[in-house]
Amino acid sequence: MTRKYYSVLASMILMVLILMTGCGGPTLARNGDTVKVHYTGKLADSTVFDTSVGSEPLEFTLGQGKVIAGFEQAVIGMRVGESKTVTIPADQAYGQYRDDLIIEIGRDQLSPNINPEVGMQLQSSQGGSVSIVTIVEVTETTVKIDTNHPLAGQDLTFDIELVEIGASLSQESNLTSISLEEALVSGKPTIAEFGRGTCIPCKQMKPILENLALEYKDRLNVSIVSVDEYRDLTNHYQIMAIPTQIVFDSSGKEVFRHIGFWAKEDIIAQLNQIGIE
Repeated sequence: MTRKYYSVLASMILMVLILMTGCGGPTLARNGDTVKVHYTGKLADSTVFDTSVGSEPLEFTLGQGKVIAGFEQAVIGMRVGESKTVTIPADQAYGQYRDDLIIEIGRDQLSPNINPEVGMQLQSSQGGSVSIVTIVEVTETTVKIDTNHPLAGQDLTFDIELVEIGASLSQESNLTSISLEEALVSGKPTIAEFGRGTCIPCKQMKPILENLALEYKDRLNVSIVSVDEYRDLTNHYQIMAIPTQIVFDSSGKEVFRHIGFWAKEDIIAQLNQIGIE
């Protein structure tokens, strides 16, 4: 074979390698990408306040504002497999703490199924926005509520590892594959949990709900409803605290409501009461 043949062959191989490299997907996380990250969040004294380690990675789309601004900016430009540690000032996290955001209300203004306790977190809906508030004082007639975010005024440090770029949000959980509206007209009883991914008891509930979905397959709908994504449903069912679990019978009528962590054996006992063995 001639030298010209080998030269042409080498050029073709090089071109194929270039094309293969170019088609390998995004190497850097950019605005608009859906990413999966593992993270550990720490306060200034190194106390861990939240982590995804040991569970599913956090999945979100860059540019949609679903996570705090400083966290999102830290992920932009990262490569898959890369890890970094960043400190995010309060202004780019949950804002400065404000004393004027502590308000006092009458106990009769709370939903009758809520027994207020200091430290309890409730969900507040106003003007279409949803926020989490914390009870800081309870008397016989009044309740003081701190409407600051629980991490307001804190500089936060995050250890972040970029796990994946370009995953589909629809693959996040089979518990969100059926909408609540579809579940309620399916002719089967339904357990719906209203919560959010960063809520600690919501994370504790997720494996319980997943197990129930498997054990009661074809007899029960199990659904997780994000209070951030489905605000109309959240308002419609007057969700005041997260997580809130609602049990619906086969006709779609609410028959029981529970707030907070709900042990599996207690859920099963409730299912037995509506005839699901």
